[in-house]
Amino acid sequence: MQRYHDTSADPLPLKSSHLDAERERIEQATAEFLAKGGRIERVGYQMKDHQPWVINPKRTPVYSHLFQRPDPIPQAQPTPEPETVLEMVPVPAVLPAPARPQAKRRAADVPAAQLAARLMVQAALGASPAVAAKAVGITEKDARQVARDFRITFKRQR
Repeated sequence: MQRYHDTSADPLPLKSSHLDAERERIEQATAEFLAKGGRIERVGYQMKDHQPWVINPKRTPVYSHLFQRPDPIPQAQPTPEPETVLEMVPVPAVLPAPARPQAKRRAADVPAAQLAARLMVQAALGASPAVAAKAVGITEKDARQVARDFRITFKRQR
């Protein structure tokens, strides 16, 4: 058995006897149709003879409102402006500064030893590194780094 089929010896489908018979039948039916007075229309590139089909946006109800000219705005009569009276308002020389609430110290401002002490308390209470970091106000990554630096062991991990 051959692995691949050799197509060079195969008969071409255009020269088969079955297709020749079908071609003759179609030619005979066409000749009979024309003999009875039938007409064959040319089909193909018929649309090129005509103008292309285009939607006119001015006539469609969807876009027609966009092309309407707005009604002219009636000119309003100018009204006389009232006279303004300027009054002198005393301004204090120094404005009191608004009281600012005490800002919470950021974890970056807190010394590492103090962070370690806070983490030790959380670890002694049984918190995981993530919960301890949230309680202290730092990220879990920073909490784990401080715990490594100060040899703090947590009872629970994640």
